[in-house]
Amino acid sequence: MDEYIKTFCGIPEGVKVYDSQIELNKGIALTRLKMAGVSSDEKNNLVIDYVATFCRLRMITEPTNQFVQTEQARLTEIITLLTYGKEVPE
Repeated sequence: MDEYIKTFCGIPEGVKVYDSQIELNKGIALTRLKMAGVSSDEKNNLVIDYVATFCRLRMITEPTNQFVQTEQARLTEIITLLTYGKEVPE
């Protein structure tokens, strides 16, 4: 998941300076999912997307209001899918 988060956040491969910040934000995101009573399974694609979005939102310095609103809407949509959605077998 960590490599996906880096790619999602636009961090080049091999850059390690953000690893501790990613781990911290990842832990916070997973805790929020647990508190919401939804899956926090790190193999679930929706969980991965939630964590990556959460990390990107937290890592951008001085984000615009539009960016924050868009990311918050994405997080809300993912939580809704985790809460009410059903996994469909491929």
